[in-house]
Amino acid sequence: MERKPVAKFGVLLSIILITYFLITNLIGISGSNLVGWLGYLPYAFIVYFGLIKSEDLYERYKTRFLFGVLVSLIGAVLSSIFMFVYLKYVDDLMIRTAVETQISSLDSSSESYKEMVSKIKLAITPTFYLIFGVISGSVIGTIISALIPLLLKKQKLEA
Repeated sequence: MERKPVAKFGVLLSIILITYFLITNLIGISGSNLVGWLGYLPYAFIVYFGLIKSEDLYERYKTRFLFGVLVSLIGAVLSSIFMFVYLKYVDDLMIRTAVETQISSLDSSSESYKEMVSKIKLAITPTFYLIFGVISGSVIGTIISALIPLLLKKQKLEA
């Protein structure tokens, strides 16, 4: 498997994901569920575009699938590392908002309220976003990587 296209499209994916995060964070909508799900669209676009551009290198389903998985993994790891550094050293508003949202959903009259607040504050950290970003990006990227080669094969058969 050629490594250069994988690295190129993986880095391109991470740049798009970082830009998307910065824009949504700047306009204050980064915590929205819809914005979170829309953040996975670049995975599909880059894997599709990468396979189209590298069609002659990756002809079999297995290599196309592996291409998508590796591109997604590179994009998820690099963008999650950026997000970790950003949330840890630049601006932790997203973390504070997530903590406040979780705490406000608790029943304050509950006996375990203080314990739950403490656990929430310990759990929602830049490290949480790093781990979650890598895992979710890899899982979604793998699913997308399983589907995109099938779509390309169908398009090729129709042509």
